[in-house]
Formats: sequence, structure tokens, C-alpha cells
Amino acid sequence: MKSTGTSELARLLIAMRGNGLGELRQGPHSLRTVATVAGVDYVDDSRSTFLDATLLSIIDLGMPLVWVADASMVDALDQRMMDFMKEHVDGLVFFGKADDAQVDALNAELGHVYNTDDLRTAVFAARELAVPGGKVLFSPACPSGNGTANHEERAAEFKRAVTDL
Repeated sequence: MKSTGTSELARLLIAMRGNGLGELRQGPHSLRTVATVAGVDYVDDSRSTFLDATLLSIIDLGMPLVWVADASMVDALDQRMMDFMKEHVDGLVFFGKADDAQVDALNAELGHVYNTDDLRTAVFAARELAVPGGKVLFSPACPSGNGTANHEERAAEFKRAVTDL
């Protein structure tokens, strides 16, 4: 996946959500680097519970970037999203239950797309994809689930996994 500039989808989302997300980004869990390990920044954006907030975070961070997302996002990746991903993300690791055939199809088109059973394993997989000077973004892009009650619990789980790298 190579960066070729901001896609039309991203520009539209920025225009539509600018004011609302500007306030959201002031929260305590928005784009917070929890650690730097082997030259890779691990960024918590667990508060992004909807896709357009995550897309803005991806744009803000730039490349090289590995995105750790909830497996429920597999269904949201239509062709416009695939084009966006090609421009802005080097790797994608889902955590939770996802259809293997869908993940394989995404991997065939995008490359470096994987699915894991849990967040901890996803963080370890993202470490393998990340490069020094790059970032791993934990931004689920959906409400809490997979055994966590809220974004604070998800953030704590992410931080524990990063600490264990």
C-alpha cells in the first residue's frame, strides 16, 4: 500500500465532521502515544468508536502506519475504503471474529491484512508489520465489544499488550 495523497473520501469526511471531531480529539484517549518500542510509536485511539473518526486519525498520523481494528470493520471495507487504505495504511490487523474468506480477499487486494482472535495477539502481529519510524494505530472504529465494557477498558488492554512487547 503506497501513499499517493489524500483521497476524495478523506476530503469529504474531513469537511463533514470537522467541527464535531475537533471537539472529540480533545478527549483523553484521542491519539495518545502509549509507548515507543524499537522505534515504532504505539498510538491509542480507542475513543474512536465510528469509522470517520478513525479515518481522520489515519490521515493525521501519516505513513508508515499499521492499523489495528475491530473485526467488525471487515464488512465496512467497500471499494472506496479499499482505495483509501491503499493510500494511507501499510498493514491492517483485525482482532475478533471475522470471516476468513473476507480477510483473505482483503489481503489479496491490499496486502498485509491479518485477523487475530484477540487484541493482545493483534498488537504482537502489528509489531511484526511495523517499521522503525512508523506507527501502530489502535483505533477500533466501533463501539466497545469483544469482552470490554468501554473505551477505557480497551485502552488499558492495548497499553498492557504494548508494555509486554
